[in-house]
Amino acid sequence: MTESDDIMTKVILSSIISKDNKDAGPKAKNDIEEFLTEKGYEKINLEISRNKLAKLMFSFYGINKLFKGKDYEEIVFQYPIYSIFLTQRFIKAIRKYTKAKLIFVIHDVEAIRGYLDDQKFYKNELDIFNSTDGLIVHNEKMQKWLLDNGVKVPMVQLGIFDYINPNPIVKSTKFDRSLCFAGNLIHEKAGFMDKLTWKHTKLDAFGPNPSEKYPQCVNYQGVYPSEELPAHMNENFGLIWDGQSVDACTGTYGEYSKYNAPHKTSLYLSSGMPVIVWEQAAVAGFVEKFQVGITVNSLTELDNILADMTDDDYAKLKSNAEKISKKVRSGNFIYQAMQEMESILG
Repeated sequence: MTESDDIMTKVILSSIISKDNKDAGPKAKNDIEEFLTEKGYEKINLEISRNKLAKLMFSFYGINKLFKGKDYEEIVFQYPIYSIFLTQRFIKAIRKYTKAKLIFVIHDVEAIRGYLDDQKFYKNELDIFNSTDGLIVHNEKMQKWLLDNGVKVPMVQLGIFDYINPNPIVKSTKFDRSLCFAGNLIHEKAGFMDKLTWKHTKLDAFGPNPSEKYPQCVNYQGVYPSEELPAHMNENFGLIWDGQSVDACTGTYGEYSKYNAPHKTSLYLSSGMPVIVWEQAAVAGFVEKFQVGITVNSLTELDNILADMTDDDYAKLKSNAEKISKKVRSGNFIYQAMQEMESILG
């Protein structure tokens, strides 16, 4: 495809709630956009208003304009856009005005994350998935859940999210049993840190909403924009954990970790940093397959596990993480998934 083509036949469709959002939330979508536009996709960014009337007007008039008279061959839709109604309108317009193959890149399955008890939402979301031509899902666990719950369209597993990271790869000077945790530190998601009693392992915490006081083994390091954060991390491991318990990932987010690929996995690995993850989390399969970290049953085990780890043991994990870092930084996982999906769809 050349720049002189009147119409680019492949598009990547993403929504933005607010351009001024400082949260790391949209980075996963932004990075996929960047990687696919490098492959010739046209980027369509939708700034969706929070105003109900404006949203209604857009859903009945604006959406149709996006697709009328367009000869799109493939439309990649980054799901969710936090409105089931708008998503349904998009699908209806795409089917009415184009013959494009519609592929969803799933960032979250909302039914698992927070709507399992809402039968109407649950049914609507699954109907939406079955209205596509194919889904890029996080991993085997997410695919199995969707299959078990009636999704019939082709699915391809991403593995982990790619991550644009312009910072140098973290070069740990020595193995000193140091961990970092990056993310929202609200009690519901990161309350486990208040209960850590490690004697030798140290944790550096980055993010908004810290506790007023942490135990001696936890040091709060402040909050940084997602593109700057890796420059401040030089610990041995990145920790992926959710909830208020040190013995398991708990609560809504902990339960969801059994199915999703947390974006912080990509943050750590893009920095060449091995990870520590709950053994029941879906991403544990990826960590074990590529030997880029360790899986644990409980955080109480970590002092002993890291005490038994040799410098050579750590160096192997670090080397493997640096190999994955190169792939994550170059869009390897989304490119592979899209290639596989296009092959399935012919």
